[in-house]
Amino acid sequence: MIFKKGELKLLWPFYLDAVISPLFFFMPAFMVLYFNGIGLSLFQIGILMGVANLTSLLFEIPTGAIADLYGRKFSVLLSYFLQGVGFLSLFFVKDYYLIVGVYALLGIASTFSSGAKEAWVIDLIRASRKDFQKGYFVKSQTIDSAGLVLSGVIGAYAVKLFGLNIIWIATCISFFAAFAIGLCAQERFTIKKTTDSSIKRITKQGWKAIRYSKNHSVIFPFLIAAAFLILAGNLEGQIAWIPFFQELGLPEYAFGYLWSAMAVVGVIAPLVASRLLQPKKERLFILTSIILISLVTFLIIFAYTIAFAMILLLASTLFWGMRFTAERIYFHRFIPSKLRASIGSLESMVLSITAIVGVPLAGWLADHIGPRYTILSSGIALLVAALIYYRIKENR
Repeated sequence: MIFKKGELKLLWPFYLDAVISPLFFFMPAFMVLYFNGIGLSLFQIGILMGVANLTSLLFEIPTGAIADLYGRKFSVLLSYFLQGVGFLSLFFVKDYYLIVGVYALLGIASTFSSGAKEAWVIDLIRASRKDFQKGYFVKSQTIDSAGLVLSGVIGAYAVKLFGLNIIWIATCISFFAAFAIGLCAQERFTIKKTTDSSIKRITKQGWKAIRYSKNHSVIFPFLIAAAFLILAGNLEGQIAWIPFFQELGLPEYAFGYLWSAMAVVGVIAPLVASRLLQPKKERLFILTSIILISLVTFLIIFAYTIAFAMILLLASTLFWGMRFTAERIYFHRFIPSKLRASIGSLESMVLSITAIVGVPLAGWLADHIGPRYTILSSGIALLVAALIYYRIKENR
């Protein structure tokens, strides 16, 4: 059976969201092309992403604490609604500084769901006393990627028919669909009564998460390694790969098909990970995946055809996807429920700090040394992350 007894009854809204929402989320495949087309440099595009990460950083811990104290469902649904409105506004906004402002608001909105959604699902599963956790991460990632396969085809058709501007309408539909489906999901959460003020409670919860993570023998190095991984992901992300394929001659609408191909690999990756991943062996699995990603990345120096470049991108996507499943299981193994959303938001905050520098750096490097060598440079950050994972001691 694909689903265990009682799994769909409990988690069907989350699985339905994984089916529906990705169908219209093809914006990442075309975003760099769109902004480049209205006259922005790669560095300016990197600044946009950096601004979103900066506002995420400033609001990450407070919003994570709000989810822990007042409910994960409320926090996640608020995030979906605000992001839907924000992306819709980009259909109308063309001024660069207004776009920067919208991205700043999008960064804030995203923090209401980062950490909170995983905490919502995991606590719901644990309250049911069922063994659904590993299966949920594998199946939701697989279903989500399957939706993205279709989204690339839908995106290619939509862009060819309506132009690049359609990506913002589609993304708005994606988030509003997630909001509507999320309304139907259960939540096992009880507001704790206290005499402390809301601000004081939020502050105390945030500091508890920071102290726990700082003193933990696994979570602290995990977060440091995550920072280097997100730096590597920025350097070999869409801001480098998309202009690299442009240089090789890939037409605009075909990026939708490339997005679909990546999504096919995204479907396969968690299934492969599920078959290969052994209990309590997540760290070794993650380490191996990172080394494989770095080896693929270094081969970019030899990529002078669309076919070979696509093979490298898809191989990298496979290993990144395999790592994700093991990483989420490994991360949550060491976190108590009462701090789950707050530490999840702390993780997002660390990634935001890195991306504030990493994304503009990737744009600057792509403008000055070219996309090929920008992608190549990510291999260094990957090797540092691998070294940190190698040295982790699981003492608790």
